Amino acid sequence: MDMNLKAFMKEELKHLGTMEFPGIEKFKDKDGNPVPFVIQRLSRKDIKEIRDLYHTAKVYRDKKNGDRPLVVNGQVSMVKEYDAERAGLQIMVDAFVQPKLDAPELMEYYGVLDRLDMPELLFSDREDFRYANECVMIACGLMEKEEEGEVLDDIKN
Repeated sequence: MDMNLKAFMKEELKHLGTMEFPGIEKFKDKDGNPVPFVIQRLSRKDIKEIRDLYHTAKVYRDKKNGDRPLVVNGQVSMVKEYDAERAGLQIMVDAFVQPKLDAPELMEYYGVLDRLDMPELLFSDREDFRYANECVMIACGLMEKEEEGEVLDDIKN
Protein backbone atom coordinates (compact mmCIF):
# COMPACT_ATOMS: atom_id res chain seq x y z
CA MET A 1 0.00 0.00 0.00
CA ASP A 2 1.72 3.15 -1.25
CA MET A 3 0.63 6.35 0.50
CA ASN A 4 0.97 9.79 -0.95
CA LEU A 5 2.25 11.73 2.08
CA LYS A 6 2.43 14.96 0.07
CA ALA A 7 -1.36 15.13 0.34
CA PHE A 8 -0.97 15.49 4.11
CA MET A 9 1.74 18.17 3.96
CA LYS A 10 -0.25 21.38 4.30
CA GLU A 11 1.56 24.66 4.89
CA GLU A 12 -1.48 26.14 6.66
CA LEU A 13 -1.23 23.39 9.29
CA LYS A 14 2.46 24.10 9.85
CA HIS A 15 2.01 27.87 10.24
CA LEU A 16 -1.46 28.72 11.51
CA GLY A 17 -1.09 32.44 10.81
CA THR A 18 -3.37 35.20 12.00
CA MET A 19 -6.96 36.33 11.51
CA GLU A 20 -8.23 39.89 11.33
CA PHE A 21 -11.48 41.04 12.93
CA PRO A 22 -13.22 44.42 12.91
CA GLY A 23 -12.15 46.53 15.88
CA ILE A 24 -14.36 48.22 18.44
CA GLU A 25 -15.45 51.85 18.59
CA LYS A 26 -13.33 52.58 21.67
CA PHE A 27 -10.03 52.31 19.75
CA LYS A 28 -9.84 54.34 16.53
CA ASP A 29 -7.00 55.28 14.21
CA LYS A 30 -6.12 58.84 13.16
CA ASP A 31 -8.87 58.74 10.50
CA GLY A 32 -11.55 57.80 13.02
CA ASN A 33 -11.86 54.16 11.93
CA PRO A 34 -11.84 51.33 14.50
CA VAL A 35 -8.42 49.65 14.58
CA PRO A 36 -8.86 46.01 13.56
CA PHE A 37 -7.96 43.17 15.90
CA VAL A 38 -5.28 40.80 14.62
CA ILE A 39 -5.30 37.47 16.38
CA GLN A 40 -2.71 34.70 16.23
CA ARG A 41 -4.29 31.31 15.62
CA LEU A 42 -3.04 29.16 18.50
CA SER A 43 -2.76 25.42 18.03
CA ARG A 44 -4.69 22.94 20.14
CA LYS A 45 -1.35 21.96 21.71
CA ASP A 46 -0.63 25.59 22.71
CA ILE A 47 -4.09 25.94 24.23
CA LYS A 48 -3.75 22.66 26.13
CA GLU A 49 -0.37 23.75 27.52
CA ILE A 50 -1.88 27.02 28.72
CA ARG A 51 -4.86 25.25 30.29
CA ASP A 52 -2.55 22.74 32.00
CA LEU A 53 -0.80 25.62 33.77
CA TYR A 54 -4.04 26.40 35.61
CA HIS A 55 -4.82 22.87 36.85
CA THR A 56 -3.82 22.29 40.44
CA ALA A 57 -4.17 19.34 42.79
CA LYS A 58 -3.62 19.31 46.52
CA VAL A 59 -4.15 16.79 49.28
CA TYR A 60 -7.57 17.01 50.91
CA ARG A 61 -7.05 17.45 54.64
CA ASP A 62 -9.58 16.49 57.30
CA LYS A 63 -9.93 19.52 59.58
CA LYS A 64 -11.87 17.51 62.18
CA ASN A 65 -9.09 14.91 62.46
CA GLY A 66 -6.00 16.99 63.21
CA ASP A 67 -5.57 18.25 59.62
CA ARG A 68 -4.53 14.76 58.49
CA PRO A 69 -4.89 13.72 54.86
CA LEU A 70 -8.20 12.03 54.12
CA VAL A 71 -7.68 8.45 52.93
CA VAL A 72 -10.48 6.66 51.08
CA ASN A 73 -10.10 3.05 49.92
CA GLY A 74 -6.38 3.22 50.62
CA GLN A 75 -5.79 6.33 48.51
CA VAL A 76 -5.16 9.89 49.62
CA SER A 77 -8.03 12.13 48.49
CA MET A 78 -7.04 15.01 46.26
CA VAL A 79 -8.79 18.28 45.53
CA LYS A 80 -8.42 19.27 41.89
CA GLU A 81 -9.04 22.82 40.80
CA TYR A 82 -9.03 24.57 37.46
CA ASP A 83 -8.89 28.35 37.10
CA ALA A 84 -10.74 28.70 33.80
CA GLU A 85 -10.85 32.50 34.03
CA ARG A 86 -7.08 32.93 34.32
CA ALA A 87 -6.48 30.31 31.60
CA GLY A 88 -8.86 32.18 29.29
CA LEU A 89 -7.11 35.48 30.00
CA GLN A 90 -3.72 33.96 29.19
CA ILE A 91 -5.05 32.49 25.95
CA MET A 92 -6.38 35.95 25.06
CA VAL A 93 -3.08 37.68 25.87
CA ASP A 94 -1.05 35.12 23.94
CA ALA A 95 -3.37 35.24 20.91
CA PHE A 96 -3.73 39.02 20.46
CA VAL A 97 -1.22 40.47 18.01
CA GLN A 98 -2.96 43.83 17.56
CA PRO A 99 -3.16 45.22 20.11
CA LYS A 100 -0.29 43.32 21.68
CA LEU A 101 -1.84 43.05 25.14
CA ASP A 102 1.42 42.41 26.95
CA ALA A 103 3.47 45.05 25.15
CA PRO A 104 5.69 46.65 27.83
CA GLU A 105 4.86 50.22 26.77
CA LEU A 106 1.10 49.51 26.90
CA MET A 107 1.39 47.87 30.32
CA GLU A 108 3.56 50.73 31.58
CA TYR A 109 1.11 53.33 30.23
CA TYR A 110 -1.74 51.76 32.20
CA GLY A 111 0.44 50.97 35.24
CA VAL A 112 -0.22 47.24 34.99
CA LEU A 113 2.28 44.71 36.33
CA ASP A 114 0.42 41.46 35.59
CA ARG A 115 -0.09 40.88 31.87
CA LEU A 116 -3.31 38.98 32.58
CA ASP A 117 -4.89 42.20 33.86
CA MET A 118 -4.66 43.82 30.42
CA PRO A 119 -7.67 42.22 28.69
CA GLU A 120 -10.06 43.27 31.44
CA LEU A 121 -8.58 46.77 31.50
CA LEU A 122 -8.65 47.41 27.74
CA PHE A 123 -11.98 45.68 27.23
CA SER A 124 -13.60 46.93 30.43
CA ASP A 125 -17.05 47.13 28.85
CA ARG A 126 -18.76 43.74 29.06
CA GLU A 127 -19.73 43.71 25.38
CA ASP A 128 -16.22 44.71 24.27
CA PHE A 129 -14.71 41.91 26.36
CA ARG A 130 -17.25 39.39 25.06
CA TYR A 131 -16.48 40.41 21.47
CA ALA A 132 -12.68 40.26 21.96
CA ASN A 133 -13.02 36.84 23.59
CA GLU A 134 -15.21 35.58 20.73
CA CYS A 135 -12.60 36.75 18.22
CA VAL A 136 -9.94 34.74 20.04
CA MET A 137 -12.17 31.67 20.26
CA ILE A 138 -13.02 31.84 16.54
CA ALA A 139 -9.37 32.34 15.54
CA CYS A 140 -8.26 29.40 17.69
CA GLY A 141 -11.02 27.12 16.40
CA LEU A 142 -12.81 26.91 19.74
CA MET A 143 -15.98 28.49 18.38
CA GLU A 144 -17.67 28.58 14.99
CA LYS A 145 -17.88 31.91 13.22
CA GLU A 146 -21.48 32.95 12.72
CA GLU A 147 -22.52 33.50 9.15
CA GLU A 148 -23.67 37.02 8.29
CA GLY A 149 -27.22 35.77 7.73
CA GLU A 150 -27.30 34.30 11.25
CA VAL A 151 -26.02 37.57 12.71
CA LEU A 152 -28.71 39.52 10.83
CA ASP A 153 -31.39 37.09 12.05
CA ASP A 154 -30.14 37.55 15.63
CA ILE A 155 -30.29 41.32 15.27
CA LYS A 156 -33.80 41.21 13.79
CA ASN A 157 -35.16 39.03 16.62
